[in-house]
Amino acid sequence: MASKRLRPQVRTLLAREIARAGGREVCFVGVVDESGVVTEARPVARGTGDEVLALPGAAGRGEIVIHNHPGGDLEPSVADLNVAARLHDGGVGFAIINNAASELYVVVEVPRGKRAERLDPLDIVELLGPRGPVAARLGREHFEDRQGQRDMAAHLADAYNDGGVVLLEAGTGIGKSFAYLVPALAWARANRERTIISTNTINLQEQLVGKDLPLLRDALATPEHTPTFALLKGWHNYLCIARLESALASQQTLFEPDRQDELVGLAEWAGRTADGTLGDLAVQPSPEVWDEVAAEPDLCPRLRCPHFDRCFLFRARRAAAEADVVVVNHHLLAADLAIRGAQENWEEAAVLPPYRRLVLDEAHHLEDVAAAHLGAQVTSRGVRRLLNRFERNGKGLLSSLAHELMSQHDLLSRASLDLLNQRLVPALADARRFAEAVFRRLLGLLLESGSPLRLDSDFPRAPVWAEGLTQELDGALAQFQRLREDVETVADRMS
Repeated sequence: MASKRLRPQVRTLLAREIARAGGREVCFVGVVDESGVVTEARPVARGTGDEVLALPGAAGRGEIVIHNHPGGDLEPSVADLNVAARLHDGGVGFAIINNAASELYVVVEVPRGKRAERLDPLDIVELLGPRGPVAARLGREHFEDRQGQRDMAAHLADAYNDGGVVLLEAGTGIGKSFAYLVPALAWARANRERTIISTNTINLQEQLVGKDLPLLRDALATPEHTPTFALLKGWHNYLCIARLESALASQQTLFEPDRQDELVGLAEWAGRTADGTLGDLAVQPSPEVWDEVAAEPDLCPRLRCPHFDRCFLFRARRAAAEADVVVVNHHLLAADLAIRGAQENWEEAAVLPPYRRLVLDEAHHLEDVAAAHLGAQVTSRGVRRLLNRFERNGKGLLSSLAHELMSQHDLLSRASLDLLNQRLVPALADARRFAEAVFRRLLGLLLESGSPLRLDSDFPRAPVWAEGLTQELDGALAQFQRLREDVETVADRMS
C-alpha cells in the first residue's frame, strides 16, 4: 500500500529519479503541507549504493530532506540520525523511502513554529524564594534568601519575553549564576529553546556544570520535563581516537623515548576517560604529544571516521544539540561568531548548535577575547612549534612520512621520497631561517623604539622594510607556500 504521506505525482517523480540513478541512493528536498503530506519534491544529489550527500544548504526552513535506502530497510542508521538532528536544528525535516517510493518513514517531522510562551517574572522569583524548589533542594541550613538575585532573575525573565539586549551588573554575593540559569531553564521548558552560557574562566565553567546545573536540574525537574545541559569545548581540547591510533603506529619516528611513554599513558587514559578532554587529565601532556592526538577540524573525516560513534568531540556536540543550556567559553563563542559571519549563517549549526538566547558571564573579558580571536596573530613560538611538528632532532612528521614511503615499493612512493629529501627538507630549513630573521628584525625594531609598535598607515613606509624585512618576509612566505604545495603533492600521491 502506498504511503499516504506522498502525493501520487511526487511518488512517481521519486521512483523515476531513483531508477534513472540505477537504484543508487538519491537525495531529494520536498515541500510539506500543513497535514504533513509531501506535495512537491526535487532531486539535489546522487550517490552510491550505500550513501549519498545530505546537503544541509539545499533545503530551507519548512522543507524535508528525503533519501532512499536501496535495500528497502527504512531503519535509520547512526549517520542518518546525526544528519536528521542537524537538519532539525535548521528547521528541516528528514525521511527515508524505498526505491519504489511506496513507503515513507519520517525520521524527524518538519519543525513547526509556535508562539513563544511568556515567563511570569513572579513565578521565576518564587522559584528562587525561601519556599521555592531551589531552597528545598539546598536545605534550610544552606539556603540564603537574596533579594538582589531574585531582582536579577525577574529582569532576565522580562528579557526572555521581550528580546533585546540587557546589561546587568551583579556584585559579589548576589548569586548571579542561579539568577540567569533559572530563567534559562524555565524558558527551555516552556519553549524548547536553548540558551548558550558563555564564560571566561574554567573555574566558572566547572562550577556551572559540576555544581549549579546539576542542583537546578534536580530542583526544577517535573514529570514532563527534566532540564538538560552540556559543556562544549574547542576542538583542540578533545582527544581524537583516530589520530591517537596513527600516532601510536608511528611513535618510533614521531617522538623521543620519553614522549613515547607519554603517548602510551594517553592511550591508557583514553580507555577510561569520561569526556576525552584535557580537563580530565590529572597531568597536562606536553604540547608536542597533544598536538599529534588532538582533534583538528581540517583533518577530521566526520561521518566517514570509523570511530565517529564513540568520538569524544561529536558525542559532546550531539549532547549540546539536545541540551536546554550549553556552557562554552568566550573563545569558542568568538570562533562560532567568526564562522557564522564568514558563512552568513545565523540560523543553522556552526561551531555551536543554533541559538537565539545568549548569556555572557564575565562579559568584561569578552572584548579582549574577541579582538584576539577574530583578529590574526602570529608569534615566534607558534611558528617554531609548527615547524617542529615537521622535524625536531630527527623525529616528527617528515621522519614518519619518510619511513612510510620507504616501506612502499611503487614508483609514486619513490618519487615522493625523492621530493621529500630534495625539496621538503631544504624548504623546512629555509622556512626556519627566514622566519627567525623576520622575528629578529621585528624584535630589534621593538627594542629600538622602546614602546609597542603600532601598525598604522605609516608603517608600510618605515625604513625597516628597505633594511631587509621585505626580503625576509617574502622569503618566509615563499618557503611556507613551497612546504604546503609539496606536502599536498605527496598527500595526493599517497591517496
